[in-house]
Amino acid sequence: MSDSTWIVVEVLAMLAVYGLASVLTARLRRGKRRERGSGSALLHLSRSLAGCASRPVAVLLITQAVLMLLDTMPEAAAWLRARPSHLEAWRMFWLGVLAVELIEGLAVQAYALRRRVFPIPDLLLDIIRALFVLAVGFAVMKLQMGIDIAPLLASTALLTAVVGFALQGVLGNLLAGMSLHLVGSFRAGQWISIGDLEGHVVGTNWRETQVRTRAGHYITVPNAKVAEALIHNMEQPNPVRRHSVNVGASYADAPDEVLAALLAAARSVPDVRANPAPAAMITGFLDFGINYRLDFWTTQFYKHSLIDGDVNRMIWYQFKRRGIEIPFPMSDKLLNDFMTVVNGQRRLEPEDRELAARLDDLLGSDLCTKLVVGDDGRPLLDREALARVAPLLRRLPYTRGETVFVQGEAGETFHVVVRGRLAVRVAKDADVAAEFELGPGAVVGEMSLMTGAPRSATVTVTESAELLEFGPAAFRAMLALRDEIPEALATLAAERAARNRATLDRLSQEHEAAADAVVERHGILSRLLAMIGR
Repeated sequence: MSDSTWIVVEVLAMLAVYGLASVLTARLRRGKRRERGSGSALLHLSRSLAGCASRPVAVLLITQAVLMLLDTMPEAAAWLRARPSHLEAWRMFWLGVLAVELIEGLAVQAYALRRRVFPIPDLLLDIIRALFVLAVGFAVMKLQMGIDIAPLLASTALLTAVVGFALQGVLGNLLAGMSLHLVGSFRAGQWISIGDLEGHVVGTNWRETQVRTRAGHYITVPNAKVAEALIHNMEQPNPVRRHSVNVGASYADAPDEVLAALLAAARSVPDVRANPAPAAMITGFLDFGINYRLDFWTTQFYKHSLIDGDVNRMIWYQFKRRGIEIPFPMSDKLLNDFMTVVNGQRRLEPEDRELAARLDDLLGSDLCTKLVVGDDGRPLLDREALARVAPLLRRLPYTRGETVFVQGEAGETFHVVVRGRLAVRVAKDADVAAEFELGPGAVVGEMSLMTGAPRSATVTVTESAELLEFGPAAFRAMLALRDEIPEALATLAAERAARNRATLDRLSQEHEAAADAVVERHGILSRLLAMIGR
């Protein structure tokens, strides 16, 4: 075969060796820039450097295997022995590439082992690596093969100018991508807006930036367009961002009460930060009500629609429980329709219906069937007796995620669960002593009202709930219905106090608990009788 044919065969063999080495080492190279995980620092460094060195080492090993194979092909071996500079240049080139890869790997891992982000972005690092590899190639051609690279550099410059003119759009994207990476405008994983486009940065390369929108669409934006647009990075220099919610309230509602309800609503949402603290203020006096603004801070601005929705939901429930009205503008037609409905409802008796519903809820609850019962287990309260207590109760709505009360705070009310579910959590120090759920009919919070002790548990709403609230007035009215009621409740409270103490303190001596319970019963009974003036 002619020399030109052998040269083509040689080039094809080199490409085949390179391709085979790339395939065999792909898995190792994928993990060379992973952040440090579990395990020793030395082991992590070794794995990373192995990934960096894997392809050059594989090329050299496969090359040696090919040379051994050529020994069985005399003609090819003779042609290669006549040109030793080719093989030496190939080896020197890949040794240079190995040095470049190891230096890069050491630099990257020096930051990773200190759990710091490497300051050079991936795109720019790829370009720098390519330039160093190109420099190694030119050096090998000059020093090892004796090729004059000056004409090659000149022709390369001319070719670069021609290609640059033909691909100026592509080069524009490349340079824009480099500038974006150099200034650190954003990085993969951050939530940004590019002009009117908002979403999560999936990745960026030499030509384009890919963004995943809130709706799940993947949008590819050329880097040149990104560089020209207004970029809003919602996670730099830190992810703390402010949200604002506007709401109106009636002139009949005291501003201090409204502001307190707004702040309580914001604090009840887990995603809202305690620091900076939420702030509420009056922003204007309108024809139909007072306008308020609630400002709060989160670290997940990309979820602002969901978080704002949760805060608005909490505001409604806070307003509903406090009797705060949200006004609305009313046109003449709407006013006439409203008055028609009101006139029709005057014939109804909503208060009577509500009182009847309260009585039904009480009679079916644990309060009447399990708590306020005689020694024989029969209920001490009937419908006629409860009719004197029902007008003093309040029906309160709660939504999921809200806290009814917190362990350790003072308590002057208790609640009967009409619907929904509550989670009860009893903690001691940093440990959870007990956790359970309560459903419709359950009574919660009665121990604090009966004993005067702080709340013994934290109660949160897991499913939208409706509670009947017993305040001090309603509780006193219930105690005065029958003489047996204070006795029954004092006994019940003492037994529960003993069980709670056993749960928290893990007492092993039952006689000590029983003796304390007897003492507590007298104290609780005295407290209950004092409430009704006995």
